[in-house]
Amino acid sequence: MVMRTIGAGSKYPVSFRDKDGGLLNGSNQYKLHLPAGIPAKAFWAVTLYNVTDGTMPETPQLMPSTNGYEKVTKNSDGSIDLYFGPTQPKGVADKNWIQTVKGRDFMAVIRLYGAALAFFDQMWKLDDVVKIK
Repeated sequence: MVMRTIGAGSKYPVSFRDKDGGLLNGSNQYKLHLPAGIPAKAFWAVTLYNVTDGTMPETPQLMPSTNGYEKVTKNSDGSIDLYFGPTQPKGVADKNWIQTVKGRDFMAVIRLYGAALAFFDQMWKLDDVVKIK
């Protein structure tokens, strides 16, 4: 997990806050843009966890997560837009939305298994989580 070897180990970029500095809260809607070419040799995943105890939010969704094996909808340039919130935004595919619990703070963890050079040299950078107003 902690290997700094390109193409091996895993890296977990984490966000507790949105682009404006506010804590991620399950009552709000958010968008996370993943640029094309996610640098994960094995696979990638985005999972939400409760801040208070590190557990996964309990919602009607099977898992508060999506990953490279799911049939996520990609943009024409190969990038991916993911949404977090208590309700699914109109026009957003099921696999591109992760349900949150109203009133509960959460963290978004991006897991890169077999992190590639583009992650280490920062040629590939995640966008900030953006609160949708």
